[in-house]
Amino acid sequence: MTADPVLVVAWLVLAHLAADFVFQTGSIALAKSRRGSRALGGLLVHGLIVAACNLPVGLAFGGPGWFFVIAVAASHVVIDRVKTVLTRRAATAALVDANARHERPPPPEHLGRAWTPRPAGLFLADQAAHLAVIGVVWAMLPPVARLEPAWADTVNWVLGTHDRAAVHQVASVAVVLLSLVIVNVRAASLFVGILVRPVEAGVDGEHRWGGRAAPAVDATAAGRGPEPASTPRRWSVRLGPLDALVTAQPEPAVNALPASASAPAAVGGSAQVGATIGILERLLIVVFVLAGTDAAIGFVVAAKTLARFRLLDDRDFAEYYLLGTLGSVSVAIVTGLVGRAALGALLA
Repeated sequence: MTADPVLVVAWLVLAHLAADFVFQTGSIALAKSRRGSRALGGLLVHGLIVAACNLPVGLAFGGPGWFFVIAVAASHVVIDRVKTVLTRRAATAALVDANARHERPPPPEHLGRAWTPRPAGLFLADQAAHLAVIGVVWAMLPPVARLEPAWADTVNWVLGTHDRAAVHQVASVAVVLLSLVIVNVRAASLFVGILVRPVEAGVDGEHRWGGRAAPAVDATAAGRGPEPASTPRRWSVRLGPLDALVTAQPEPAVNALPASASAPAAVGGSAQVGATIGILERLLIVVFVLAGTDAAIGFVVAAKTLARFRLLDDRDFAEYYLLGTLGSVSVAIVTGLVGRAALGALLA
């Protein structure tokens, strides 16, 4: 028995996506963005998850396969740490720039006064680096990698009398489709969130620029200004769904007004609806691309735009909406085209 190289590569990509976007919990991602021992612990746990997802490679190919597992897991830890540090620096630079302008908080659906595309670019670079390592390390193995007899015997025993060609086709389609689902449901949601919603928030929930505290949501509505400032505090800069801790010197209000319970709930509910719409939009576009009916993509985007047509008169919202839609649609189209090419190569 020999391994289909295209199917193996497709499975390796699926293993990477599962490790990064399915089995990596929010607490692990948050720990990775910290400093010191907590960051190291999060990185090591994530590295073990990567190794576990690639475990079949070691079992199937023996020594060369185990080398692949160790190399991919170790490089994953290093790449993730570099990305976290660079993201933190990008957040710090954007925040410093916003502080210098002394601008007030943006509305909920806005790109943010300290918006920068660098965190989203680093997210893409991080994924590209992981895939490049997988491709380079795997390209080194075919001359020495052979399926272990025990693995081949186990696969033959599991398949029994089933037609090998039919099983190969079913497995190929399943691997590619599952990868497309993970990318467009989980990975793309994270990417779009990072791209359009870098929010600067203090540890106590208030928004601040420079040394002045901006009023909370309810205070703004009531026309009340910021309270006096006092001691320095640490900042927690939230970049979309990710956290990057940076150190700044904002001064919190002594008697800050808390935001009402209803305001965060309304924003959170709207965000959940928008995220669900984005997921459905991407899945439909991927289906259209795989089916070769690319022209139908325009109807999906048009339907989404019609629902927000009146809001597009607001320039802030229009920029936020356009950037998010273009980012979401681009991911769906690109991954759909890659998936169509992969299925064509696997089923040829």
